[in-house]
Amino acid sequence: MPRTIHVSRGIVLAASIMSVAIGLGACTPPLPPDVLAAKAEAEITCQPGTQDVSVPDDFSGAMTAVSGSLTGACPEQSIAEVAADQSAGVTILDHAPTSADVTAFGEVCTTPPIVVPVFAYAVVATYNIIGLEGLVLPPDVIAGILEGRITSWDDPAIQAANQGYDLTGLPPITVMSVQSPTGAVQAMTTWLSQAAPSAWASGPTGTIAAGQQYPTTTDLVADLTVTDGAFAILPAVIAVNNTLPMAALPVKDLVIGPDDVQLLKVGSGATTIMKDEQGNLTATPAIGGVPIEGNFDAAAAKVVLAEGQPMVGWPVLGYAHAMVCDDPADPLPLSTVQYIERLAGQGSLETFGVTPLPEPIRIQTFIPLKVKVNLDADPVPSSS
Repeated sequence: MPRTIHVSRGIVLAASIMSVAIGLGACTPPLPPDVLAAKAEAEITCQPGTQDVSVPDDFSGAMTAVSGSLTGACPEQSIAEVAADQSAGVTILDHAPTSADVTAFGEVCTTPPIVVPVFAYAVVATYNIIGLEGLVLPPDVIAGILEGRITSWDDPAIQAANQGYDLTGLPPITVMSVQSPTGAVQAMTTWLSQAAPSAWASGPTGTIAAGQQYPTTTDLVADLTVTDGAFAILPAVIAVNNTLPMAALPVKDLVIGPDDVQLLKVGSGATTIMKDEQGNLTATPAIGGVPIEGNFDAAAAKVVLAEGQPMVGWPVLGYAHAMVCDDPADPLPLSTVQYIERLAGQGSLETFGVTPLPEPIRIQTFIPLKVKVNLDADPVPSSS
C-alpha cells in the first residue's frame, strides 16, 4: 500500500515563477506558486517496489545516486538502472525526446507517456594533453577542429587565444566521437551555430563526421585516455571522472571555465521551455550563458557572485529528459519521477555531477507529473 510521509525541510523557492492552479477551488485569492511548491514538497507518497529506469551510457550511475536518497525516505521503494536499450517504465534521455522517441516509448505504456526535463549537464571540449590545463578554445576554433580544418595544436587560431602557451611539438589533434547522436554534441553544435555561424555551417547536429567514431562513449573514453592529442565533446561529468582537461570558453568578453558550479547553474537558465498540447515539457540546450528571463532565480539556486560580476554562466549545457508511463494501475513509474524532481532527488543528481533544474523550471514539472498539493497542511517556510 502507498505510504505518505510528511517531511519538514527548509526550501529555497523562486517567489514568482508561473501561474498555476492546483486544487484551488476554495482558495481566494490563489496561493502563491512558492507556497504551492512548498506544500508539494511537504509530503511524499511512497509506492512499494523497484522501478527500472533506463539510463544513457553517459549518465550511468545517476539514477543509482537518486535511489539511495529515495530509499532513505521510502524504505520499500527503490530504482534499478538498466541500459538505454532496455524497456522500462521510465526512460532518461540526454536530449529532448523526438516524436520517434515518444512513439517508441509509448509502446511500453498503456496511456500516453509524460515528458519532463530532469537535469542539465555541462558540455565541454575535452582533450588529452598532459600538463596543458586551462586552454581557451573560441567557438570558431572548436568548429574548425570538429570539421577537420584545424588539425594541429599550434594552429595560429589556437595560439592567438592562448598567448604564453607553448603549443609546439604536440601530437596532432585526433577528433573522437560516438557514432550515434548524443545530446552533448547536439548542445555544442547548437552553440557553435549561434556563436560562430560562419565557421560552423552544419547547424545543430548530434554527430560529428570528422575523425574517429566509436560505438559508445565508454569505447571513446577508453581510447581518448591513451591517445595523446585526442579531442572530444563530452558531458563534463565524464571528463571530470576521467581527469581529462577541459577547455575554457569565451563568453561576452569573459573567459569561463567549466569547474565553477555556480556558473553552471547560471548557464542552465539559458534554455527555452516548451509545452505541448498534453502539457508535456521540453527544454532546449542552454546556450550562451545568459539566463532567459523567468527561467532562473539566483537566490533559489544559492548563487552568490562577486560584486560587479555579471550574471553570465557556462555557455553550453544539455538537458536530460524523462519519459514516464502514466498508468493509474501502476503508480510506481510516476512516483519515481516525482521524487527525481523533488529537491532531494535533484540534490542527489547534483552530487552525482550534473546540474539540477533551475527552480522556476522544476516547479513547472509539478503539473504534468500530477504532484498533489495538500492545501490543508502547513506550508514549509521558504528561505531567501
